Parts: sequence; structure tokens; C-alpha cells
Amino acid sequence: MDAVARKAGMIRPTVYCQFASKTGLLAELYNYIARRGEMNRLADVFQKDNDPVRMLHDFVRVFAGIWASDRRRLPGLGTIDSEIGQGVRARNERRRRGARVIVERYGRWYPPLTPLEEPIAIDTLPMLTRTFDALAVDGRTLQEVIGIIQKMDDRAIGFTPRFLPPR
Repeated sequence: MDAVARKAGMIRPTVYCQFASKTGLLAELYNYIARRGEMNRLADVFQKDNDPVRMLHDFVRVFAGIWASDRRRLPGLGTIDSEIGQGVRARNERRRRGARVIVERYGRWYPPLTPLEEPIAIDTLPMLTRTFDALAVDGRTLQEVIGIIQKMDDRAIGFTPRFLPPR
């Protein structure tokens, strides 16, 4: 909080007055990143009664937009700061719950995953969305990165694309 106050050109009590705690400051940072990356679009992904593969692809598109808009290293900082780590873990768990919904819907539209495959897919899908930074190298467009992650996600759930009608 001292470093934030110094960087902002104010005293620490002013920062505490605005955010109440380091956790409050971090929550506002996460909210800022979510707004900037248009995370509000994620609700639309789950509200549509959509083909689960398309839902998964839209899920990837939303998260890619968030990471493309703000390439901060909060997950890495979470390993050395317990408060940041707690916030990162909470957000990862939300992404994992989203993956669970997608996998469950997938099993209603397509051959369901086996009891051994399902938990692996639920763990793998959120992890694949976090590969954005490794894939977003010079010369690769955002759409190319999204396409790579979507193909890896398809494999994680056992989907073999044949034909997806245009949106």
C-alpha cells in the first residue's frame, strides 16, 4: 500500500480511505481489468442455449479479449503474495466452474466424456485459456491465438470439428 501511495503521489491513509485494504485495492484492480477486457460478455456466453462447442469457443474469445487488453502478471505475483494469490485462485475457480458447465452441456449434445475424461477436461479447459501469453508472440494475430486455443480445447473435450455453421 505504501508503494501504491508513493506512485500515486499521496499518503497511505488516503489509499486506505479509498480502498480500505490491500484486498480492496486488488479487487478494484481485478474489476478494472474485467471492465477493460469486456468481461461482461461472459454472461452472454452462458445465457444462450448454444451448442456447447460454440459456447466453449466464445468462452475462449472473451478471455482472450481480457488478456489482450491487459497483460499484467497477476498470476505470477500470486505465488509470492498471498493476498494476490487468493484473488487469482478465486478467479481461476470461477473459470473452472464455467468449464464444468460447458463440459456438462457438451455431454447433452455430443457423446459424453467418460468419468475419467470429464474431470481432466474440466481442469484442462481453464488451463488452456491461460496459455494466451505464451501464444501471443510477435507476428501472431489475436484471432490466430484464439484459434489455436480453441483447437486445443476441442481436443480436450474430444470434439472433432466437421462443420460449424457460421455465426
